[in-house]
Amino acid sequence: MDENIKDLINIGLTENEAKVYLCLLKKQHFTATEISRCTNVNRSKIYTVLTNLMRKGLCSEKLGKIRKYEAVGPKIAFEEIIENQKEKLQKLNDLTETLTPIYKHQINNSSPLHFIQVFSTPASIIKKHHTLELESKEFVLSFCKPPYAMNKELDIHQEQWESMKKGVIYKSIFEVEKDNLQFFAGQMKSFEDHGEEIKVSYHLPIKLHVFDTTTVMFSMINKINPEENLTYLVIEHPDIAETLISTFYEFWEKAIPVNEFIKKEKLLL
Repeated sequence: MDENIKDLINIGLTENEAKVYLCLLKKQHFTATEISRCTNVNRSKIYTVLTNLMRKGLCSEKLGKIRKYEAVGPKIAFEEIIENQKEKLQKLNDLTETLTPIYKHQINNSSPLHFIQVFSTPASIIKKHHTLELESKEFVLSFCKPPYAMNKELDIHQEQWESMKKGVIYKSIFEVEKDNLQFFAGQMKSFEDHGEEIKVSYHLPIKLHVFDTTTVMFSMINKINPEENLTYLVIEHPDIAETLISTFYEFWEKAIPVNEFIKKEKLLL
C-alpha cells in the first residue's frame, strides 16, 4: 500500500477516501468517471466516497451540466482536521478529570480482601512463586517443608538465579528430610554454594515465603488428606509481612547452619 494512503488512513480516512483524495490532488477538476478510473474504486461507490470527503472538508463539488470535483488544498483541509483532533484531545483531558474521582471511589469502596489471592493447583502456585521472585527487589525469606517441590538436581531454579543476579538476598530454613539425610544435606550444601543463605531445622510450622516487606505466600494444607487439598494464600500487606519477617528471624536464630548439621548427623559429603 502506498505510504501516503497509509498516512491518510492513520488520520481517519478510509482506504477509498484516501485514494480518491490523492487522485483529486493531481489536477484541478475530475468527473466521477475519471476518479473511478484513476483510483480503481467502483463507480457505484464513488459518490458516497466524495460525499464523505466533502463532509470532512477535503474536496468540493463544482455544479454544472457535468458535475466535477476538486481537492481542497492540504494546508486548508488538514487545518480543520487538526482543530478537530485538538477538540478530541481536550475532551479526553476533561474526561480524565471527570472520571478519575469515580475510579478512586470504587477503589476505596472495594472489598477489604482485595489484597488476598488464592492458588490451588501446583502449576498456578509455582508460577506465582516464580513471578514474586522476579519482582522482588531486596530479599526473599522462606520456610521450606517436605514434601519438596524442588527436583532432584542440585541447582537452584532459573527464576531464583535471575533474581539473585540482581542482588536479591535469599535466606531459607529447610525442614530436615529425615528419609534421605545424605541427599538432603548435599542439596543444602549445593544451594549454599550457589549463594543462598541456608539453615536447617527439624521442625517448621508451615511452608512460607516472604517477598520484601510487602508480600507473603504460605500454604494451607488439609491435615486429613493433604495430597488432595493444597492451597496457597498470597497476601500483599506490609503489616502481615512485618509480623512474619519477625517470626522468620526467631526461627533463623535457632536453626542449624548446614556444616553443623552435617557434622551432627555424621554425614560424608
